[in-house]
Amino acid sequence: MERCPVCRARFKGEAVCYRCGADLNVLLAIEAEAAAWERETIALLAAGDWIAARRAADQTLALQYSPLAAAARDFAGRELVTQEVRRFEQLLH
Repeated sequence: MERCPVCRARFKGEAVCYRCGADLNVLLAIEAEAAAWERETIALLAAGDWIAARRAADQTLALQYSPLAAAARDFAGRELVTQEVRRFEQLLH
């Protein structure tokens, strides 16, 4: 979070906005959960588990947009398609 969503003051790492007093705990928890899902996405990509990686990326993006999670979701989708094409080709030969 870069700014308070209520008053747009710069975020200073505190759970309560210094300017307007808004409680930012829920938003900080959502950001932390999204970061955890993003780490899980990367671990699943490294393991080659394309379906689970795509699901984890979707969980990340449901909580907070992340260019990394969006790219990981797309990559996992492409790899899954490539894997299925290989299986199909093996069946044909």
